[in-house]
Amino acid sequence: MSAFRPPTSFYEGIAWPGFPSTAAAVRLALLRQMEETQWLSRQAILSRQLLQLSQLLRHVWATVPYYRDRLEEAGIVPDRALDYDTWLKLKPLRRGEVQRAGEALVSTAVPKEHGAIGEASTSGSTGEPVRVLSTQVTSLIWDVATLREHLWQQRDLSAKMAVIRRISGGRAAYPGGLHLERWGRAVGSVFRTGPLVALEIETSIANQVEWLQREEPAYLRVYPTNLLSLANHCIAKGIALPRLKQCLTFSELLRPEVREACREAFGVTVADAYSSQEVGYISLQAPGHEHHLVQADCVLVEVVDEDGRLCKPGQVGRVIVTALHNFAKPFLRYDIGDYAEVGEPCPTGRQLPVLKRILGRERNMLIDAAGGEYWPAFGVRGLLAIVPVRQFQLAQTGIGEVEARMVVDEPLAPEKEAEVMAHFRSRLPEGFTVVLKYVPDIPRSAGGKFEDFVCEIERPGAPRQPAP
Repeated sequence: MSAFRPPTSFYEGIAWPGFPSTAAAVRLALLRQMEETQWLSRQAILSRQLLQLSQLLRHVWATVPYYRDRLEEAGIVPDRALDYDTWLKLKPLRRGEVQRAGEALVSTAVPKEHGAIGEASTSGSTGEPVRVLSTQVTSLIWDVATLREHLWQQRDLSAKMAVIRRISGGRAAYPGGLHLERWGRAVGSVFRTGPLVALEIETSIANQVEWLQREEPAYLRVYPTNLLSLANHCIAKGIALPRLKQCLTFSELLRPEVREACREAFGVTVADAYSSQEVGYISLQAPGHEHHLVQADCVLVEVVDEDGRLCKPGQVGRVIVTALHNFAKPFLRYDIGDYAEVGEPCPTGRQLPVLKRILGRERNMLIDAAGGEYWPAFGVRGLLAIVPVRQFQLAQTGIGEVEARMVVDEPLAPEKEAEVMAHFRSRLPEGFTVVLKYVPDIPRSAGGKFEDFVCEIERPGAPRQPAP
């Protein structure tokens, strides 16, 4: 931590050592424990997860009736010690089941020490929004994981942070945006930081770039799809952001071309975070690498194949996650709808489980005529070399059919249309057709997210493991 300032001192006249407020002291105490946990053996980490899980299950048995039949079926009962093999027998909880369960998933007696209960909902990018409840404890866990990420990435906390995302109430409208003195609650309550500036994501890309040129941030936190548009715009226009040190991405799938574009446009790296509204942080990008480390202090994560068996390094499977500290609305073995590839142990020596790649949601997979599933890569950089598309989205509308929805200043000439379709067909399985459709706009979700590929056809049969 030598690169960082001491904690903000809460006491008048005391600069060193920093005497933090009670709230900051709790965060620092948790951070200290998490800094030690990451170096423990995998078995030691798992034993601590099972210890906490046993406490959560005792609470669930007493106050969340929905789970009782599922727990009994798996052989998980209050008076029996929990082992990992038994835990894996618990049937995964799917999104539709969460919706149908309603209030039956809510604890009838949240421990008062866990603080006030807050409510949120997912943006519903899968078409199935989910109501989420959280407590002061889960908020603290979120804050400490945020602190850990800043420390891992060795950021200069005194520098300026810029955020481009959906912000309600018009508070961050262009041209001024929103200006705050600190980076936010998670960091600002503990350390003295530089300012934070924010801009509404619905601002045009050209105006976003102009705003960034004026603000000159050291760090930029933004959705991957928006970041790619920013980088490509700067490359095309020869615009530099010389003070930028790193880009931080979240919420959407981070494709490799985003990292490439950022290196070319700004000469900086991208640090990615994988989280969800339902369970909080799942994994963070490892220091100095592009793979992710599961936040095992906060969540228990399993990556399983189509038969429910744990995947080994190099295998792709469904992400099953349990938030270890949510006593308001527990999500036990929650099938979050994502796929990931398990990685080898981290070269940094940290023993947290590794996710080599997060591949995205089931609805972002292409289905061929034989029922095979693929993670499509449509060569965004190559497309932009052909034609200056302002926005695009590809959608599978039928077996063997993909619709390319494009926002352009004017319709393309026939030869350019043919070139674009040839570009897409070269990246699709044999037998696929591509139809171009000009649209005035492709809206983001209510939460500000955007998906550059969606599968809009009925998925045949049970979920299967996708090709890596």
